[in-house]
Amino acid sequence: MMRIQSCLQHGLLLLLPLLGLHGAARAADLAIGLQTDVRAMDPHVAPSFVSSALHQHIFDTLIAVDAELRLVPGLATAWRAVGDTAWEFDLREGVRFSDGSPFTAEDVLITLQRVNSVQHGAGTYAPYARAITAASSPTPLRIRLETAAPYPQLPFDLSRIRIVSARAAEGADTAAFNRGEAAIGTGPYRMLRWTPNDRLELVRNPLYWGASAAWDQIAIRPIPNDAARLAALLSGDVGLIDKVPLNDVARLRSDARIRLFVHDGNRSMFLVPDVARETSPFVMGADGRPLPDNPLRDARVRRAISLAINRRALAERAMEGFASPADQPVPAGMFGWAGETGVGAYDPATARRLLAEAGYSQGFRMTLHCSNGRYVNDRQTCLAVVQMLSRIGIQAQAEAEPQSVFYTRMARFDASLMLNGWGSYGDSLQMLRQALHSVDSARGYGAFNRGHYANPEVDRLIETAARTIEDGPRERLQQQAMRIAMTDLAVIPLYTASWVWAARRGISYEAGFDEGTFAMRATPGP
Repeated sequence: MMRIQSCLQHGLLLLLPLLGLHGAARAADLAIGLQTDVRAMDPHVAPSFVSSALHQHIFDTLIAVDAELRLVPGLATAWRAVGDTAWEFDLREGVRFSDGSPFTAEDVLITLQRVNSVQHGAGTYAPYARAITAASSPTPLRIRLETAAPYPQLPFDLSRIRIVSARAAEGADTAAFNRGEAAIGTGPYRMLRWTPNDRLELVRNPLYWGASAAWDQIAIRPIPNDAARLAALLSGDVGLIDKVPLNDVARLRSDARIRLFVHDGNRSMFLVPDVARETSPFVMGADGRPLPDNPLRDARVRRAISLAINRRALAERAMEGFASPADQPVPAGMFGWAGETGVGAYDPATARRLLAEAGYSQGFRMTLHCSNGRYVNDRQTCLAVVQMLSRIGIQAQAEAEPQSVFYTRMARFDASLMLNGWGSYGDSLQMLRQALHSVDSARGYGAFNRGHYANPEVDRLIETAARTIEDGPRERLQQQAMRIAMTDLAVIPLYTASWVWAARRGISYEAGFDEGTFAMRATPGP
């Protein structure tokens, strides 16, 4: 348990009237259409890039990231390791929350304490704070964090944790944040109201410490249907959309009303096989009867599935050319990328031979579960994959489900094979820790290991990397862990997608490496 020490006390709140919809004239408003809704307005639950990006409008982090996922100062102006197991952070002076109260070291300390205590079915940010064993404020503008062992990922972890007001968040549950009463941050916007499945309304925060946002008021609407989202853009109901339907890109390029913004993505898509259970719930024999043994536990079967997949065809057809084939679940060039692993080969003849060697010369039946609208062309990807599997004798069917249903399925470990993705954040260590390390919730490992893969050597390499401060040795450890996991085919990589946004003429958007959409990156333009 993290111990909290603070030399600060709450001062008197500065009483300032909050700006509403009326009053000072607005420079401009912006409506945004997103494929996915935020799961909650509590910034410490639902750790997806989409939710994180929306929370970033209201709440700052100690360390921020730019559009290229580089660490930059946030509420901390500088940070440094002081010894092997301690870090210090210099806090920004003169920052106030949107309710006028001053930002202090105590807000950081209470935030870190709260992150470890919040519970939610959609997941929490607790893994990003678990390494911290002690937190203190030796001076009013300095935070000292201690870890049990050397922990080089702490700056990246802290860039995921949004700072809340100690006063507003005291005793507040997620519902209080959803209502807005606890959603008090230091970010460029403040929350007016959130209506789930309808819209999130934000207004410019006049007390923001950074550059003033370009838009006075923001309305962010979840429009999960691709055609409806595009129609909203074309009609002018919204000025900016994410996850542009890829089969409409060519048409949009020729539309003088629309501008497109494309960037290489940080999210790699992969299949997650159930490698843990002796019998798996959605696998049957070729005759339709349940199989007593789970074929996905056999590395030859996983290798056959991988060899059956034509990744270049997936990238070019299912993703309309807006993706690149992947042979590991992190993008090429990312810190810790393991180089060519050989996993991406396409060889259906060898796949059929491996199935026969494993005892499945007649193949078997199975269900591939995927979301419908969580990722760009996720349903199309699943349909293409099951067609490829059918050519080697695996009679698969795609089950594309609404996001809420699919999230629940993932959390329950209720699938035999599923389509999933991981947005790498700076380097590969987070992916290794959370998706390929064996499940160890007490130590904060394996929280997103959906197939319950476990390899003691991979665990050892990941844990060693996680306490190695020097970049060179750490990267080599991560690369070795990734190569072993790919030899095992703990997950079966498919492709890394590109991100595509579209805006009405008169709006420019700074497309980034990450999946999130930020009103702060949208500006009036030609």
